Amino acid sequence: MTQAAVVYRHNEKPRRGLALAGAIFLLKAVLLIPHLIILGVLQYLAYAVAYIGFWIVAITGKFPSGLQSLLQMYFRWGVRAYGWLAGITDDYPPFETDPKGYPIDAVLPTNESPSKGWAVAGIFIFPKGICLIPHLFLLWFVMIAVVVATWFGYIIAFFSGSLPKGIQDFVAGAMQWYTRVGAWFTGLTDEYPPYGTAITPAT
Repeated sequence: MTQAAVVYRHNEKPRRGLALAGAIFLLKAVLLIPHLIILGVLQYLAYAVAYIGFWIVAITGKFPSGLQSLLQMYFRWGVRAYGWLAGITDDYPPFETDPKGYPIDAVLPTNESPSKGWAVAGIFIFPKGICLIPHLFLLWFVMIAVVVATWFGYIIAFFSGSLPKGIQDFVAGAMQWYTRVGAWFTGLTDEYPPYGTAITPAT
C-alpha cells in the first residue's frame, strides 16, 4: 500500500442529542477538547519527527520504523477524532494508539524504500510545500464544503434521525485526501497523492 486510506462504517442511527450538539459546533468541539489537546501536541511532535526522518533518510536511505509508527499514530488519531466530530460515528473516540473495531480509522503506508531526493526536498521544506500547492488550494475549498455539509447533516439527523450516507462519504473522502497529503509531506510515502474524495466505506 502506498497511499493512506480512511476506513469506516456508516452511522446508520445517529443520536439526536449528539446531532443537536453537532449543529451547535462549539458544543461538540468542547466535548472533543481532550483529543484536540493531544492532537496539538502530536502534531508538533509528528512534524519534528518527520524532519529528523528526512535527515536520516538523506544520510542512510532508511526511515526508522519507530518514527514512522509515531507519524501513523498521529494521522490515525486525527481521523478518529474528527470522524466523531463530523458525525460518522457517535462512539466517542478512545484514548488509545491502536483501538480495535472503532467505526472510523485510517490505514497508513510504511515507506520501506524512501527516496533520498524527496528526503532532501523535505529537509529544505519549501520544495515539498511548492509541490503541494495545488492540493492545498483545492483542499481549502473542500474543507469549507465539509463544514457546510457536516452542519446540514446534523440538522437533517436531528429532525429525521438519519444522516445521509452521501454526506458521510464526502466527509470521510475529504479526510482521506487530507491524510494522504500529510502522509506524503511527512515521508510515509513517496508516491504523490491523488486528487479527489472518492472512497468506499466498509460493509
